[in-house]
Amino acid sequence: MKSLYACLFALIFTIPALAQFEAGGSYSLSIPQQEMAKNIQPLHSLNGLIQYRMPGKFSRATLGTELGIGIYAYETRDQDLRFPDGSGTSTTIVYTSNVFHANLFSRLYFFEKAKFNPYITGKAGYANFFSNVTVGDPEDEDDCRPLEKKNIIRDDNFFLAWGGGFQIDLNVFSKKQQPGRGYIDLSINQVSGGKLDYINTKNIQDHVHVDPNAPQPMPGKGEPLNVKFVNVSTQAVHEHQVAEVHNSALRMLDIKLGVVFKLD
Repeated sequence: MKSLYACLFALIFTIPALAQFEAGGSYSLSIPQQEMAKNIQPLHSLNGLIQYRMPGKFSRATLGTELGIGIYAYETRDQDLRFPDGSGTSTTIVYTSNVFHANLFSRLYFFEKAKFNPYITGKAGYANFFSNVTVGDPEDEDDCRPLEKKNIIRDDNFFLAWGGGFQIDLNVFSKKQQPGRGYIDLSINQVSGGKLDYINTKNIQDHVHVDPNAPQPMPGKGEPLNVKFVNVSTQAVHEHQVAEVHNSALRMLDIKLGVVFKLD
């Protein structure tokens, strides 16, 4: 991936006379699909892109790169983590789940110049899912205390995306805007990638453990995410389950709205 980006930026800076550069920003709503749809909320992202238009007879085609950062969960829950004998703790847990993504893309526009210009696009990229689970101090000082304040889950994989969209010249909305200088950009893409681990934030439940030395999974197919605690009275170390980790293929429908401006 690093070598691909190096080649792209080298190309951009060595042929400025042959290409017309454009840059833009966007908001995207990525809706989980298939197995992933059962486990996480939609992903909200802010993105930036830079692309250049090929010269000559290839002027309807562009090559570019895009970076984005998004969030699919931010939740604070009061959890009662207890064993059947009543021992355990009540505390506040904060769940934060984010995604960093980057891709190289190509677009083929229907027209060289038009106020309304549809296009098709293909992408190859990388996504990094990372979550923080922050455990607060117990409500009762005599309850067990967490030995781990923050638990980080991270996994990544590559993806392909394909779809299409259209651009509308800003001159349509304001005659003060010079034609061909800026565009509203709307696109829809299907994202398909490899399997990765991520925290289930869609159905977080309180859970009573049966065995202090072997916490049981929450209902569902995920693996338990356990945090170590110490009993204030006995100093015995044990674990409580605070979340559920799922593994499935990356599948999302990405809807993006933004603006693109020519740089020259």
